[in-house]
Amino acid sequence: MNEQAVYLAEQLNAIVAGAGTLLPELLLAFFFLLLVTLDLFRQHRVKRLLPWIALTGLFWVLVLQILGGYTSGDEPFLNLLISDGLARYGGILFSAAGIFTVFMSLQLKNLEKLEEGRGEFYALVVVLVLGLNLMAKSTNLLMVFLAIETVSIASYILTLTFKKEKRAVEAGLKYVLYGALSAGVMLYGMSFFYGLTGTLVYTSEAFALGLLQADALLVTVATILVLAGFFFKISAAPFHFWAPDVYQGAPLPVVALFSTGPKMAGILVILRFVNNFADADSFADVQLLLGVAAIATLAIGNFTALWQRSPRRLLAYSSVSHAGFLLAALLAFGTNYTSGVLFYLTVLLFMNFGIFLLLQVAEERFGVQTLEDFSGLGRLQPYFGVVSILYLLSLTGLPPLAGFMGKLLIFSNVWEAYTLSGNNILLVLLMVGILLTGVALFYYIKIPYYLFFKRNQSQENLVISPSNKLLLALFALPLLVLFFKPDLLLHWIEQLLAQTL
Repeated sequence: MNEQAVYLAEQLNAIVAGAGTLLPELLLAFFFLLLVTLDLFRQHRVKRLLPWIALTGLFWVLVLQILGGYTSGDEPFLNLLISDGLARYGGILFSAAGIFTVFMSLQLKNLEKLEEGRGEFYALVVVLVLGLNLMAKSTNLLMVFLAIETVSIASYILTLTFKKEKRAVEAGLKYVLYGALSAGVMLYGMSFFYGLTGTLVYTSEAFALGLLQADALLVTVATILVLAGFFFKISAAPFHFWAPDVYQGAPLPVVALFSTGPKMAGILVILRFVNNFADADSFADVQLLLGVAAIATLAIGNFTALWQRSPRRLLAYSSVSHAGFLLAALLAFGTNYTSGVLFYLTVLLFMNFGIFLLLQVAEERFGVQTLEDFSGLGRLQPYFGVVSILYLLSLTGLPPLAGFMGKLLIFSNVWEAYTLSGNNILLVLLMVGILLTGVALFYYIKIPYYLFFKRNQSQENLVISPSNKLLLALFALPLLVLFFKPDLLLHWIEQLLAQTL
């Protein structure tokens, strides 16, 4: 009896000691419950407050994570979660993505007309951000699985926001089926790791020691199974098939969130995970696996995008290609590649929300459904045309925009890693990445071509609301600033990473 009391007291002390780690997540959970409760009221006045309540919660969490101080950073929560610099910066990006999603949603007329599920929409955005935070903080494989499933379930429902539309139902069904398959495969791989190492805490010394003692072939098989689930979240090949249909059927604020939040969280999880293989016998196999996946993702994303006529599907395959660049960045072992990855993720956040807001304006105001529908809009709306070029140049990776700096950092790290290790897969990856950046220019340039070099016969007075213009400018401004002063962000990132265990 005394032993049980001592054990219980130890666990309670551990919970109290690590409680600060969960403060942002507890705040998000509170606002999720508040939104669900207020959504039960039928008064229109209450319904109009819901997006602003969601914004309030997300903003508080953003400020909390920027200021820090809510945890010492060296006390894990029951060996499940840790709030180090990497998780904290990830949380800042996730909160910003949630805020941008709500702002985009406020501009979406179809969502305002939605009679049922509007309150649930904002609650699900908050709970999705909660799941992303848990992914970034997880140090236990089972906790990673639960966090990914939290994100996945919220994503499935958000995809079906307009459930009366056939394409939304089709996208939701495919998303659920692919998600269930990848989750099952990933969980099976995690069970392998538990059998090989005797622990689920994949950042522990016991886990790394278990990998050293285990059979290299079994470790490689388990790694492939676990990475299948991670690749699904970042839409990397060969688990990218859900992306085009979901991007086609989901509301554009949700699509913008999917193209950033889960991708960022998945990359942070993979970054933590692959660091354990640096000294293992299976390291070469894991590096080869990631290299092949990165090359395949880059090739499939870029070449498939060339044949797309729908802007949504084109941007879906563009998002796949960005997952390939991020996977390539994770292979630069022995270099300071983490800061480059986080810089690229930050730039991706502003690029993707900007381009999807442009597409939302184009669909709602100008009736754009295919690339040909952009014809002449750049002449009729110069502001729309100029901002479009800014985002598309940044997505391509051309100066003078931050997308160029993001890719330059990745290529520099990969080249440095190649010179240190002499691994040929890194050289191939570098060459493929540079060549496919040129390929990307061919499909991104299609939109400016239609905007400025094709005529529009419409006599309709096309107007963009001031709020949309302001949002477009706010998303574009960091892309210009971070090209000329990337050290402003890189210095802050390095300060935060100094807290990483």
